[in-house]
Amino acid sequence: MSFFVAVFWFKLLSMGFIIIYIDQYRKGEYLYYRNLGLSKSVLWTFSLMFDFILFVSLLIGVYQLR
Repeated sequence: MSFFVAVFWFKLLSMGFIIIYIDQYRKGEYLYYRNLGLSKSVLWTFSLMFDFILFVSLLIGVYQLR
């Protein structure tokens, strides 16, 4: 079980680093989505929610197979 906890925290930390990196170095990439009427917070919310839900569901599936 400790392995899964370590993977979980690694996932949260990596998501934080990805947010910081993209916000700092890819600011111009949001213009396309802003033209479609999507704010940066909406993009981050839905993409991180989808990623995290997929990660947790796969983590539960792997734990049950073990």
